[in-house]
Amino acid sequence: MKLQGINFSRSGRTILSDISLQFGIRELTLLTGHNGSGKTTLLRILAGLLKPDSAALELDGNRLTGGWLRNRGILRANSCYLHQQPYLFDATVFDNVAYGLRRRGLNSSAIEHLVGEALEATALSHLRRRRCGELSGGEKQRVAMLRAWVLAPRLLLLDEPVANMDKPSRSKCLALINQMQCDNIAVVLTSHDPQQGELQISRHLHLYQGRMVSKGSSKNSPDDNSRDEIE
Repeated sequence: MKLQGINFSRSGRTILSDISLQFGIRELTLLTGHNGSGKTTLLRILAGLLKPDSAALELDGNRLTGGWLRNRGILRANSCYLHQQPYLFDATVFDNVAYGLRRRGLNSSAIEHLVGEALEATALSHLRRRRCGELSGGEKQRVAMLRAWVLAPRLLLLDEPVANMDKPSRSKCLALINQMQCDNIAVVLTSHDPQQGELQISRHLHLYQGRMVSKGSSKNSPDDNSRDEIE
């Protein structure tokens, strides 16, 4: 998935200026920037939730036409966006994780298998029947991530997912993010803190005065044929 020439302004102020990004599978991109730098704005555009002033979308090597209305639907179908305090229903952990699968029309047997497998893989099976109102903040965030992960999006967008967490909760969430990255998903994570030593970061990008600055790639980046690029 590739977006080129992303521009966005609000009230005459330029927020994003001529940003182009390409995302490949199994990459974890750390996106940093000061408050007001446009990190959340960029994530919302990538998720199809906010209309840019201009942008061009390319999918599987094909440049798409038809305007923002069509591209918005494609972005929403291929990405999941989690803001800092995701909403969970007043229901069990199982029902929350299963929600998106039910919306897609999967039968009960398939949902039971997929959700059960995801809970087991992420060591959350013990919370299966727990109501989400009884969970800690870190547990809620992991359930919200799992609800997105089980939908197998191409692109998972996480906005400050571990902000204000204690160290044990933070470590568990970061471990889950690393696990997602290994499952053929491109992950983009925003943070004020560039020090994310527990994450298997493929590249670090920084927003400054509306433009993107590459801070480099890690030694764990995929090969050149699949690596994301900044243009």
